[in-house]
Amino acid sequence: MPSSKRMKLSRRSFVKSVGALTAGAVAVGLATAGDAGTRGEVLAPPGAASSQQFAPRRDDGAAEALPANAFSIFWITDTQFLSEANPALFRMMTEWIARNWEKHQGKLVIHTGDLVQTGSDTVQWGNADEAMSILLNNSIPYTWCAGNHDDLSLNDSTSGWMGRRLATSLDPAAVGAMVNALPYAQWVGDYHDAMNTAMAFTAGGLKLLVINIEWSAEPDALAWAESILDNPLYADYRVILAPHAYIDSSGDLQQSQAEQIDTFTSGLTYLLTSYSRRVFLTLNGHFPTDCGYNTPSPVDGHNDLMFDRQDCTDGADEPTGRGADDQTSNDSDRIGGSTITILTFMPDDNKIAVKTFDLYKGGWRTGQTEQYLIDMFAYPVTTTSVHPVIGTASGTLPPLQS
Repeated sequence: MPSSKRMKLSRRSFVKSVGALTAGAVAVGLATAGDAGTRGEVLAPPGAASSQQFAPRRDDGAAEALPANAFSIFWITDTQFLSEANPALFRMMTEWIARNWEKHQGKLVIHTGDLVQTGSDTVQWGNADEAMSILLNNSIPYTWCAGNHDDLSLNDSTSGWMGRRLATSLDPAAVGAMVNALPYAQWVGDYHDAMNTAMAFTAGGLKLLVINIEWSAEPDALAWAESILDNPLYADYRVILAPHAYIDSSGDLQQSQAEQIDTFTSGLTYLLTSYSRRVFLTLNGHFPTDCGYNTPSPVDGHNDLMFDRQDCTDGADEPTGRGADDQTSNDSDRIGGSTITILTFMPDDNKIAVKTFDLYKGGWRTGQTEQYLIDMFAYPVTTTSVHPVIGTASGTLPPLQS
């Protein structure tokens, strides 16, 4: 993967200290297939329409016990056509996550942007809010970033967005309060009107930091992300960067929109190379694909995962389920965005198992880029971090509580 030799971003102090995290290490054995089992009542927002019109089939896969200390991150992305034309299906996605949360030992949901199709459409933001509020109301922590369709002016990250003002579920005050009430998690902060968000948590004996980064983020947004990475409070945390768009479905930086987001990709590449011993994973959406992409082995210390079925129609006459850029296809037919990727972390084995659930079809997807196993860390976990700016940092955080 190409490396950037651009000058280092100027550092700015955007992040406030949030205090030390304390959380319990988790040791459970859970089944991974099916959607039987519940987390308790799923709290749909008031006035939410019934989602039974889609009636996806229940998954009938065989149950599989997970190792002790295993935990999962649920990853969703590019739900714009659902907010536009299939809001009930979007709600069913988050309801499915809520029902399956404990079974997969869920710790976090990450949305990598394009919550809506048209950033100026208040109805679409209301639909997205109803779906994401199911997570909020069930105390399921999540982070998000703004995609190019979320921008008030399409593809213009400087135009801002309406998400924070129109959706309580995208208001850091509400989400941060929910996250901070959990024993294992801490809301780290947001930037650019919550178009970028960050959260830290502990699970399975690990300390993890997740930073979501908006479409074509300006240098100041990347400087915000860097300031978190430079904060001694998180010196011992392994990092997941989750931008809306960085690599395409071939794992290539030379995308169709490379010129438009060249400054951003160069800046993010700088962060990845400069913090290569801490950043171990990127999650990427934006580029429509039938399946996805993942690095077969770490590159510069990190794996890159890309997934986005936004345009897939899964029609009987389209066996590949692909409807990208097909102007004759109605957006209401594009239901591929109702796909949930589950990353199950197995710290004892240094592995991440990735599985993809197709909510509309009601089963697990089986392609080699939809179910796979990758190494978690290319470098060993240590309790002392060395950084060229902050130096050696040890003892800055309390030990995990048993």
